[in-house]
Amino acid sequence: VALEKGMQGMVVITPELEAVYNAMLIGAVPKAWGFCYPSLKPLGSWTQELELRIYQMRHWANTAQPVVFWLSGFTYPTGFLTALLQTAARKNGVSIDSLNWEFLIINQHEDSIVVGPKDGAYVKGLFLEGARWDFEHDCLAEPNPMDLYCNMPMIHFKPVETKKKASKGTYSCPLYMYPIRTGTRERPSFMIAVDLRCGAGKSPDLWTKRGTAMLLSLST
Repeated sequence: VALEKGMQGMVVITPELEAVYNAMLIGAVPKAWGFCYPSLKPLGSWTQELELRIYQMRHWANTAQPVVFWLSGFTYPTGFLTALLQTAARKNGVSIDSLNWEFLIINQHEDSIVVGPKDGAYVKGLFLEGARWDFEHDCLAEPNPMDLYCNMPMIHFKPVETKKKASKGTYSCPLYMYPIRTGTRERPSFMIAVDLRCGAGKSPDLWTKRGTAMLLSLST
């Protein structure tokens, strides 16, 4: 509103308003808006994502807890995961420090899920970089030519007291908030390591050398 009035000559355009105007002029997200959550998206995609974020929170507030969660839609997704652990700890009467994560791939369409899990949450909207997901065999596979990223199926983030020992054919895939993996000191990009099956004839070292990782959000 202030920017619109400034462009109409009704108020003085401050340096802050000028910075917002210049950013919007080239389709970039104004720096002042970037404090909402880390993102590399251009203004158009950023605005669309913001609308989806608002929708998820409004739907949750006005109706009931979602059956499937879009993890990228949270300003602090690590806080959401911590809340899941706290809920499971209280429910089972155990210390939160005794809980670990188990990751179960859900090869179903979101619309077919009508009830959420007893513990943890179904998570959607993750992207895989440096590999693709083989839906038939439920494992990592060589990426298709020219594909930088691919969609991951839903994953059940399940808090467990006794985590199954990872097999030799399991890759601890890092999950980052966005493509800049280092993030910042205030907001690290790394969130958690998700155990994924390596695939026949593939070793964890292969995917480590490829820099294979999952992302909550892309730069487009």
